[in-house]
Amino acid sequence: MQELRQDLLNPTVAKMLRTFHLDKNYVSGQGSYLFDEKGNRYLDFIAQYGAVPFGYNPPVIWEALERVRSQQIPSLVQPSLPGEALRLANKLAQITPGDLCYCTFCQSGTEAVEAAIKLARSATGKLTIVSTERSFHGKTLGALSATGRDVYQTPFGAPVPGFTRIPYNDAAALAEVLENNSDVAAFIVEPVQGEGGIIPAQPGYLAQVQRLCRQHGVVFIVDEIQTGLGRTGKMFACDHAGIEPDVLLLAKALGGGLIPLGVCISSPRVYNDDFGALHSSTFANNNLACAVGSAVLEELLKDDQQLIKDVAEKGEYLLKRAHQLGESYPDIIKKVRGQGLMAGIEFHDLDDCGSYDMTYLCDRGGFTALLAGFLLNVFQIRLVPFLNNPMTVRLEPTLTITVEEIDQMMDALDTVCQILSHQDYALLYRFLIGDNSRPKKIADYRLSRRSIKASVLEEGETPTQKFAFIIHYPGPEDVIANNPSFVRFSRPELYELLDWQCQTGEAGMVCHMPAIRSRSGNVAEGWLIGVPYGARQIMSLPREEVVKVIGEAVDMGRDLGAGIVGLGALTSVVTRGGRSVTDRNVAVTSGNSFTVLMAMEALYRGAEKMHIDVAQAQGAVVGATGSIGRACSLLLSEQVANIILLGNDQHPTSSRNRLRSLHRDLFAYAQQRLARGEESGLAGWLKDAVEGLSSLNDLRSRQLLETYHQGQFSGEWVQAVAECLNLDVPVETSLSLTESLPLCDLIVATSNAPDYLIHPYHLNPGCVVCDVARPADVSPEVYQQRDDVLVLEGGLVQYPDNISFGPNFGYREGVSLACLSETVLLAMEGDYQHFSIGAKLPLETVAYLRQLGEKHGFSLAGLVMNGREITDEDIEQIYNRSRQLKAAQNL
Repeated sequence: MQELRQDLLNPTVAKMLRTFHLDKNYVSGQGSYLFDEKGNRYLDFIAQYGAVPFGYNPPVIWEALERVRSQQIPSLVQPSLPGEALRLANKLAQITPGDLCYCTFCQSGTEAVEAAIKLARSATGKLTIVSTERSFHGKTLGALSATGRDVYQTPFGAPVPGFTRIPYNDAAALAEVLENNSDVAAFIVEPVQGEGGIIPAQPGYLAQVQRLCRQHGVVFIVDEIQTGLGRTGKMFACDHAGIEPDVLLLAKALGGGLIPLGVCISSPRVYNDDFGALHSSTFANNNLACAVGSAVLEELLKDDQQLIKDVAEKGEYLLKRAHQLGESYPDIIKKVRGQGLMAGIEFHDLDDCGSYDMTYLCDRGGFTALLAGFLLNVFQIRLVPFLNNPMTVRLEPTLTITVEEIDQMMDALDTVCQILSHQDYALLYRFLIGDNSRPKKIADYRLSRRSIKASVLEEGETPTQKFAFIIHYPGPEDVIANNPSFVRFSRPELYELLDWQCQTGEAGMVCHMPAIRSRSGNVAEGWLIGVPYGARQIMSLPREEVVKVIGEAVDMGRDLGAGIVGLGALTSVVTRGGRSVTDRNVAVTSGNSFTVLMAMEALYRGAEKMHIDVAQAQGAVVGATGSIGRACSLLLSEQVANIILLGNDQHPTSSRNRLRSLHRDLFAYAQQRLARGEESGLAGWLKDAVEGLSSLNDLRSRQLLETYHQGQFSGEWVQAVAECLNLDVPVETSLSLTESLPLCDLIVATSNAPDYLIHPYHLNPGCVVCDVARPADVSPEVYQQRDDVLVLEGGLVQYPDNISFGPNFGYREGVSLACLSETVLLAMEGDYQHFSIGAKLPLETVAYLRQLGEKHGFSLAGLVMNGREITDEDIEQIYNRSRQLKAAQNL
């Protein structure tokens, strides 16, 4: 059998369905249940937004279809007066409120709305249609223009002229429009806003707006496409309010779950010959669909409308259970709304919930998609994401749902609420990596949560500067640091989760920092914006794809009002030091300059505490050819003469070329320092070399000296000088960590590698490693197996206030990353120009950031090893163990 393409039915929605594992292929349905091709059974609690009133494949509807087939009733026979259409029209005229009687049949709700708009305009000779905010009336252009959401309208040039909207449940707003606009043809309203979040009309509202419409000669249109035919516990939602509209719209349930059918029913006051003569549809009044419509009405009317009475009782029970849920979890559920078997449960925003992932999903409108995927795959209950109200879950089951099935749904939602309340968010994500088992134990992670903590401002004080910073998860450990419950995942599972996350392909806001005050009194406001990539994804996906999303994140920061946007972790690498995103009308910084400064301060402080004489030490820089690595190499050469520059062995040719260039830069910088009278580090070696060559006064030494004055510092020149003067070669280049690192006392790790590079066997006892890389270069095994080396997390900054960016990357209050801190510093200074861009960081920029740090009170945080700050006593113990090991190895 030919395999079917899965992207031919709305690939945009198909992507969302695949992302959240909602892409089931339902092959059969019976009652309130659906069955997929694997035989799994799912309780359906959405009933196609109310279009499946009696469940799937109800016998009563199939009997109506069989009657049409067996009697050979013709379906499409216009123009004529088809018998089944007349029969349905008469039934509707008998049961609808007031004098509604004239039926214009169609195939959908949006067509019914279009008919109502034309009917109102032709009846009144006026054009303006008034609708309400957050309403939904369909997606053809006229119906879309009446829909109260910009997000649906903007891409399609809607609303077209002649439409205006007012707040829902606000009769005074309608009165004001009608008083000031004599061109209003109609007011269209839903008794319960379905797509708007299941928002019922307040008591008295519908009667008030009906009275206003009558007073001003405006057609009163009630859209019951979703609420009509028993859904709210009465035949029509109008019946609850005792109103009699001029036009009533029905669809969805009218087709019995099998046939598309809608109707625009109007009163004699509104129906007119212009409309009757000029409005028609090929498929209207067809006998097949209308026979189904009649069967639907007969089913609802039989036994004195017992089914609808049952709906009222079950609706009360559903809302009772929902309200009980809200009372049990007031911190999770914001509001419960509904009428009949049409309920909405709105959740509180999760903008400070202790999890960057949950905040990101909420910002991107994916919260209910996650819940829907969880319920479908874990509890076999089908809901659908709420596109119009992304924090609301809609419960709209079949009218034949049982109390036991309602309990099944509400018990599952109770589990969801308990997970959210206890912040055990990992349980909601496990289905995304194929684990569909039901939670056996919900752990309480609330004590592990870190909330956003801002500087306390004086009354009337507001931030004067704004920044944004782009983050991503460099490695699995970062996922756990910012989502404590994700410790439930193994490392391979976290990689799977990162693979899943990148499918979303969107930037999203994960933290809003209201205020950070500097020591000088300046106050900045900022946002963290996440991009959904781990290090492996950033380095392996097409660069253009990743840079596009990072560019969108920069735009988001700009649109939030940021004067400068910082690039965290590998976002600066993949954008070539930020160069790819500097054209977006906002200042950009890679944050690398302050990172370099803090890393070197940490390295030297660690060296001092480990009793290492930096002047005599052997240093190394891993990833030396990168932006941070190059600057660290230059700064290291100020104190250390003997340095090994390590490049990427995966790209040997380009790495060797870049290492040679950096080698020359180090000696050129040492020459500049020597000219200024600075003699430490590599400048000291050059001083000895120049003095030695000058003292020899032979041809070879004069040639070497001339080359020095010309500033031509090739590796061959250094080697020749060392041989001539019997000196050690101070700077070497290497592609082998295994050969080079065991020789080193001081190591700065700055690579862009997506996986660990430095392992226990690489390290010399007593050495100090400052790991600046994100993701980390040092493997966890080093911490587990090498208690004789000091491994420091580089680039951590102490802030003047104990602020916290929510989970705060796993660090304590008042401490954050140097790259983020550079962004904050530049914002506090109001210096909105590009900084730290490209592969070569000017050391003048590093010096400038040092000055800003001193001015605003940003300094090196305590030394951090393996996620915790360590004391002098801890370091002394490491030092003593290294001495013992050296003695044992006779080093």
